[in-house]
Amino acid sequence: MAVKSILIVCRGNICRSPMAEGFFNRELNNHSSDTLVTSAGITALVDYPADPNAQKVMQEQGIDISTHRARQLTDELARKANLILVMSNSHLQFITRHFVATKGKTFLLGHWRQFEVPDPYTQPHTAFEHTYDQINLAWQDWKTRILSCQMQN
Repeated sequence: MAVKSILIVCRGNICRSPMAEGFFNRELNNHSSDTLVTSAGITALVDYPADPNAQKVMQEQGIDISTHRARQLTDELARKANLILVMSNSHLQFITRHFVATKGKTFLLGHWRQFEVPDPYTQPHTAFEHTYDQINLAWQDWKTRILSCQMQN
């Protein structure tokens, strides 16, 4: 099955998931992919911009997430996504329990290396740099799988 849409989910949708959304979009664009990457939060701070530290770290990497506005995870968003990536096991459990259509397509961002991405909210800039590094590491495992699904179509 082709991965045409990826939904990345964290808690508030102002730190980890917008960072991962921006990163995955850049990388997929670099591979001429038409996959759409979006993000949402389980308890989103609706309409809030990405955290200033998240914006700064991403800007340092050449990725602009300044226009991001947080949005709440909904059943419709969950149903439309081909792949849902979450930051922690608690997110995974919550989503698969509350959104039945997500079973079998929801995974930890760090699934292949079995790691969670801790929330850097209210932490110093270095915590956001660590989050970026973990997103990059997770991408290294997901990119082949996502891109190979597209080549099959």
